[in-house]
Amino acid sequence: MSVAELARRCEIDRKRLWYVLGGQREMRVDEFLKLCIALKLDPRSFVTRKMVKEVAEATGRSLSRCDDQGI
Repeated sequence: MSVAELARRCEIDRKRLWYVLGGQREMRVDEFLKLCIALKLDPRSFVTRKMVKEVAEATGRSLSRCDDQGI
């Protein structure tokens, strides 16, 4: 599938997708999800146990800071 066709299916600007795929731009979450849908991939298959652990730890730290500040 061409980049132009993939961009059309994902409703992402063709140039932007080209730059993302070429590593010249960072992919946004919405773009990642649109690509997964277009390519029939489960986005969860890209998430590792380590990532889940790091997010849980960061969330815990953030919530702790909010509690400390009375937010």
